[in-house]
Amino acid sequence: MASDKGKRISTFGSQLTSVISVTLVLLLLGIVAMIGITAQYMTDDVRRNLGFIVKMDRNSTKADTDKVKRTLSAAKFVDSFVYSSSDDILAQESAYMGEDIAEYLQANPYSAEFDVKVRPEYARVDSIELLAGRVSALSGVEEILTETSIIEGVDSAMRRISTILLIVAAALLLISFVLINNTVSLSIYSRRFLIHTMKLVGATTSFIRRPFIGAGAVNGLIAGAVAGAILVAIRCYAAAAEPGAALALSWPKMAALLAGVLVCGVTICSLAAIVATNRHLRSSYDDLHMK
Repeated sequence: MASDKGKRISTFGSQLTSVISVTLVLLLLGIVAMIGITAQYMTDDVRRNLGFIVKMDRNSTKADTDKVKRTLSAAKFVDSFVYSSSDDILAQESAYMGEDIAEYLQANPYSAEFDVKVRPEYARVDSIELLAGRVSALSGVEEILTETSIIEGVDSAMRRISTILLIVAAALLLISFVLINNTVSLSIYSRRFLIHTMKLVGATTSFIRRPFIGAGAVNGLIAGAVAGAILVAIRCYAAAAEPGAALALSWPKMAALLAGVLVCGVTICSLAAIVATNRHLRSSYDDLHMK
């Protein structure tokens, strides 16, 4: 009885160690994913404020202005635009200077312009230059002012962040598989004689593997659920501390992230169980005593 109780405690301890190990790794992977989602949201938020300015010619007519408005309204790449007439710009400059500068000018030196914001997916240097080129071909347009330096900076920063996160995620996946494989191997090692006995009575390899894979999948599912609960708690805390985090880590995105964590946990544990079980299935009876 004492021996059976010790075996049950040993098995439970092995499974608990496996679940804790997987949970920690999945938690780190989830945090890395949350950082990536937040970085992508912040980048898209910056991109929403990027675009170009269409400066109209001083001699442009109302028909020219209306044509540009219709073109921008119909363009799928345009998120929004604001039209400012020459008088509007003069009034804005006067308000900025704190005095009516029209008193010192014989004529209004400003021309009408459109402040165009493009959709985030089009906020790239090549895309904006192509789109700006189409608008510049319209009659009455004098020039197009683009924000290429800002866009290049955003793209460069996003590439660096993406590279770092991918490296970290790959390293965590490798570490997790090695760690989980070792943990599962220890669990299966304690039952190597049972596996050998099952082979002697004619059990197929798939039949022997099935319970170990099922146990691994269950451990991965439990670990994924625990890690997901912690990630939800982190998200709620971040949203309470910073309201912007609630927008970056919206519940649909969190649902996809949690599903990914569960799938990742089940997949890694199942693969580790297959690898570890196959190792012992290939072992002879003499090898069992040498390990």
